[in-house]
Amino acid sequence: MAAPGNMFCFALLFLVTISFVNCKKEKETLTDAELEKYEEMVELKGGKYMMGTDEPNARDGEGPPRKMAVKPFKIMKYPVTNSAFRKFIRAKKFKTEAEKFRWSFVFEAFVKEEIRKNITERIESSPWWVPVPRAYWRQPEGPGSTINNRLNYPVIHVSFNDAKLYCQWKGWRLPTEYEWEFAARGGLDSKKYPWGPRFEKNRMNIWQGQFPGENTKEDGHHGLAPVDAYPAQNKYGIYDMVGNLWEWTTTLFQPPQQMPPGAEEDPNAMYVLKGGSYIDTKDGSFNHIARVTTRMGRSEERRVGKECRSRWSPYH
Repeated sequence: MAAPGNMFCFALLFLVTISFVNCKKEKETLTDAELEKYEEMVELKGGKYMMGTDEPNARDGEGPPRKMAVKPFKIMKYPVTNSAFRKFIRAKKFKTEAEKFRWSFVFEAFVKEEIRKNITERIESSPWWVPVPRAYWRQPEGPGSTINNRLNYPVIHVSFNDAKLYCQWKGWRLPTEYEWEFAARGGLDSKKYPWGPRFEKNRMNIWQGQFPGENTKEDGHHGLAPVDAYPAQNKYGIYDMVGNLWEWTTTLFQPPQQMPPGAEEDPNAMYVLKGGSYIDTKDGSFNHIARVTTRMGRSEERRVGKECRSRWSPYH
């Protein structure tokens, strides 16, 4: 059994909605065996690797490249699904922050007209995110929506704090950015994607078309996709690391040399998110470039991450 300090869990806040366009794994029902497979683990030996990028369009601290080392750990093959998160909710009778706040953000394309017409406030810099009353993980687009046929989708509307509590229940912890990128790279150094240097169709869920009004759905999805909508993205057999939705890490977004003492305890401290989401693009023409080094920062109490996911791994 590996030491607890060498294991971690991935957890992410995701605050968008789900689309049902050409979903490979969408079914009326999923068997218990099918749902259990989404909690499978892969064991990684750790080691040294080259983190970051020297691309001229690097942003938000993606570069420069630097040599890093991580210890052995296990990680889930898939993002945490609605089915897996529901076990925690039922066992602990837990309410997420979105439930307590009684609203969360939903991408405008998936908001019902009767809800949209009553929305009077939006974020000026990203008006496509609509603050929908009573949107939370079990009803992702607000009242009238459900996860009943989405049990193999990543759980959404889950905050950093919710994820930490889930981890405590499981006896896990959140990952560092260094561990996340090691897992995403799949043993390949200095490559743009988990599978190699070149973009490949139908390997990840990103935006195609003119954002935010047109998504041509060349990858088969308009919004969020099932966790196994595409093949494993790297030779470690890990799915859905890049694209679809962002993932939390415990690494502070602020450079270490600028961190004041006790920065980790600040409720407004910003943590690194990795992986990009379905609103990101191949070339960064809209939002972020979807690649293994992509990162941004969000505070643990700020619920505007909108398109982030959860992936966890245990201590054993």
